[in-house]
Amino acid sequence: MVNPVAGSGRAGRFWKHCATACAGLPLEVLETTRRGDATSYAEGAGERLVIVVGGDGTAHEVVNGLLRRPRPRPPRIGFLQRGTGADLRRTIPGPRRPEEVAAWITIDRWRPIDAGLLTSSTGREFFINVADVGIGAQIVRRAALGPAWAGGTVNFLAAAVISLAVHRNARVRIGLDDGPMVARRIRTIAIANGAYLGGSMFIAPGARIDDGRFEVVTVGDIGRVKGVLSLPRLYRGTHGSLAEVEFARATRVAIESEEPVGIEADGELAGSTPVVFEVIPNALEVIDWRHSGILSRDQAHLID
Repeated sequence: MVNPVAGSGRAGRFWKHCATACAGLPLEVLETTRRGDATSYAEGAGERLVIVVGGDGTAHEVVNGLLRRPRPRPPRIGFLQRGTGADLRRTIPGPRRPEEVAAWITIDRWRPIDAGLLTSSTGREFFINVADVGIGAQIVRRAALGPAWAGGTVNFLAAAVISLAVHRNARVRIGLDDGPMVARRIRTIAIANGAYLGGSMFIAPGARIDDGRFEVVTVGDIGRVKGVLSLPRLYRGTHGSLAEVEFARATRVAIESEEPVGIEADGELAGSTPVVFEVIPNALEVIDWRHSGILSRDQAHLID
């Protein structure tokens, strides 16, 4: 499943080289032409392995198509990420060179991974990487308007700086698993299945995509100036040293607020509060490109 325009056309160009290297393999190639195509194609994939060539948004659509209907076993999937942000490739490894792709597709070694399900003002939606409540939705809107040639990291960083300068922190109530609802004033709350978001922000250093739990990262009532100055810590994963940052682990997260607060998931807008997030353990099986399976934190940090 190829999104040829993802990453300013990088995905389409990459796949052309891959297709040559994969000549002779029994592949059906479907190209998307508009939003929602990848979801529709994935719904009709049956029991076949689905290869996603695109960015985080394409992966998000495909995962929703695969998980929307009950299946006798977890759907099998592989990611060739060439999108704008491409945060998922920092958690799930895949080949970087076209000549490696044929061996990757036929490797027949699999690793179960989790997914998330959120229920918000716009209904139910699955996600594979990270969702957040708060400033993230504003950043996603602004980053989408940035020039494609600048790349995901630059556009998300610029959008984050602007959003931090104008964003007003929100009052919410958050509940983890069966615990009580706790009042907080927050900049953002990240519900992390994977470790990265926003074009390589290392938001959830302890997240593991196959452990059956979210890492929940709450960035509390941090001021605008401190928020901007602390951005480098987000990219390094050292923001846990800030007094306004809290980490927790949970399989279910509920968030309420008096005023609606925006939500994004895998870089896609996903409605507003109230919202409930739930882990779906072993929802998918991903090609185990490296014998160790899912990348460790240190290995993931080295992927550009």
